[in-house]
Amino acid sequence: MYPFHLFLIVLTLVGFNICVSLARSTNNMTVSSHRDSLVTLFHGSLTVKIKENQRAYPSFLDQDVTVLSVDSLPDGASMPTIGNGYLATLIHSDTMYVDGVYNGPNGTSHRARLRSTSSINITDFSFPVRDRKYSLDVGRGMYVEEYISEDIRVEMSMYAHQWLNRLLITEISVVNNGSVPVYLNLSQNLGPPSDDVTFQTVDRHDLNEFRMENGTTNVPEFDTVDRRDLVALSTLVPDSITVEAGGNVRYLFQTCVESKLKDSTESFQQGINYFFNGTLRSSHEEKWEYIWRKGRIDVDSNVKINRINYAALYYLLSEVPRDGSKGTFTGISPGGLAHGALHKDYQGHVFWDQETWMFPPLLALHGDKAKTIIKSRITKHASAKHIANMKGFDGAMFPWESAYTGLEVCPLAQYSDYEQHITGDIALAFQQYIMMTRDKHFLDDEGAADVITDIASFWMSRMTYSPAEDHYEINDVMPPDEYHYPVNNSVYTNSVAKISLLLPKYALPLINRRPDPRFEDMAKKTYIPFNTTGQWHPEYDGYTQDEIVKQADVVLLGYPLVTDMSEEIRKNDLEIYEKVTPGGPAMTWGMFAIGWLELNETAKAENLFKKQFNNVVPPFNIWSEVEKGGGARNFLTGIGGYLQSLIFGYGGFRIFADRLQFDPILPPDTASFNLTGIDYLDGSFDFIFTETQMFINQTKDAMGTMNVTIASTGQTYTLDVGIAVQYPRNKAYLVLT
Repeated sequence: MYPFHLFLIVLTLVGFNICVSLARSTNNMTVSSHRDSLVTLFHGSLTVKIKENQRAYPSFLDQDVTVLSVDSLPDGASMPTIGNGYLATLIHSDTMYVDGVYNGPNGTSHRARLRSTSSINITDFSFPVRDRKYSLDVGRGMYVEEYISEDIRVEMSMYAHQWLNRLLITEISVVNNGSVPVYLNLSQNLGPPSDDVTFQTVDRHDLNEFRMENGTTNVPEFDTVDRRDLVALSTLVPDSITVEAGGNVRYLFQTCVESKLKDSTESFQQGINYFFNGTLRSSHEEKWEYIWRKGRIDVDSNVKINRINYAALYYLLSEVPRDGSKGTFTGISPGGLAHGALHKDYQGHVFWDQETWMFPPLLALHGDKAKTIIKSRITKHASAKHIANMKGFDGAMFPWESAYTGLEVCPLAQYSDYEQHITGDIALAFQQYIMMTRDKHFLDDEGAADVITDIASFWMSRMTYSPAEDHYEINDVMPPDEYHYPVNNSVYTNSVAKISLLLPKYALPLINRRPDPRFEDMAKKTYIPFNTTGQWHPEYDGYTQDEIVKQADVVLLGYPLVTDMSEEIRKNDLEIYEKVTPGGPAMTWGMFAIGWLELNETAKAENLFKKQFNNVVPPFNIWSEVEKGGGARNFLTGIGGYLQSLIFGYGGFRIFADRLQFDPILPPDTASFNLTGIDYLDGSFDFIFTETQMFINQTKDAMGTMNVTIASTGQTYTLDVGIAVQYPRNKAYLVLT
């Protein structure tokens, strides 16, 4: 245990300058070093004048849709989250979580709770507050509270720093234009000590208030090496703040979590340095501005949809760390990083939700973050191989639920034993990424080719050959429709297995490797259940049309599996399964909407598209798993399904080995539909779709000459960077030559 001292920093704003003042008076400043780290300890009063960087709100963002404001707070479960892929918290909760930090053995493994030292409340004012406003500002990635009187303005902002992503920041600024001092009473919602981490705590009141907690998670998933060390540093919160008449003051409260003291002190000090030079907040805002410039969705003349779109993307983007962020990313859980307590919100585990629902919209708009997501599966490749070996199979078998180790941590055996389609879901995500990027480095140097090969090997060993039918079957599984198990030949499971077996043939030659020819031979003979009389796909062997199903299952064959089928079969599947899916989770209806849009049945699609709004919880547009606010919150799986209904539904985008197809239709009640920053083959493309026209602007060079081919005429045009082109709205393709 090293002695350590943190401090409360007060920024006094004087014009464009910031004066840093500390409460106690001495003339000393002590510098202490810990190995290679440098920690500045302030004893008393120190004033530093620095230029403050003021950033204007990004001009391309409409604050009417990116700032969600109310004058009173909702219930705690409806509050928004802040996160950066490493640290996250539910606003005003007593809990924060760190990516990859779990506690508990086997199926009880859950996110390890840390007390939320960033959870600060202003409980009382010495002046009458005239106006109160509580806002989620997704444009700048922060939560803001404002309290205003005749002469006084108080703002408290909370954000998970997007660049310095070991930091949670709370800032309180007070502008007192009155003639008397004012004070604010503060409280901190720490909650009880953590049951998951045994912390040793040091609070220092003799110098300038700070706290250090260091400890280790209590119980590993499977082995003692699975326990995680943590060091949390945070500014202590005073009982009150007093601001003199004419004062203009900003206070910083900072939380930092790392695995080692050295790293924690360095990260904490880095935040202080940014604060001193006036770039702590602006660097966070700058990163969010870059994110929004890189990829976003806008519709014209529909504020409601725009607000839902921006909030949805904000919550999903907040789950993935920035490029070059140190450490191994564990993956995205259905409830996100701000949720995952024991027996709640899926305990922070990673499912198929990540690859099937959250991954595709980020692949389209933020390919770098999509790559971070699927690399999380490569880091757990060894665990997947171990699972396959333990179950008597070849290759790699991914668990239905994973956490820190990548081994199976599902608490219920029926899912872990039977819901095996996840291994195929991961292969599908790899296929989508490779077709969108042709990233050879990912395949060869980063290990994706080995994962793809091992997944195919798993399915080859998992299938059973039927000599009578001369085909391969997969028996005793649970399909995405979890109401039915075990069943034989789930049409969805068999289909993703077939995709897994065919993927090596496409991917491995890109890096001059030869796939095992048996993969393709087996894929050609994989049994896909089909009713030839009625021209529809039974969900599994023996399924009858009157059986209720839980969620989208068979309809996923059309999208995202992009199975080649006639319009008649697609329509029959949609009609049959829509009737027997009475109350599916949030992501279900977007998939039905996509199917009807494929068939140009816009009225049916609109009804199902809007049905998704029943899962949007006001005022901060979080999502619930079940409509009208039920189930897990904030349900990122539903967010992913919704965003796909826009990009791949109304945008009509489809990913093929040789082209990126789009066939746009305007979303309901909109005049135009803009997709900014579609990433394809290392290039970036902006699309604007109107009632009759479509505009394409290539904004970044692709890996070769990019052409657009209009499907109805067969005409091909070359795109040039920075030159927008216009065509009648039609099905078209981006093709590399």
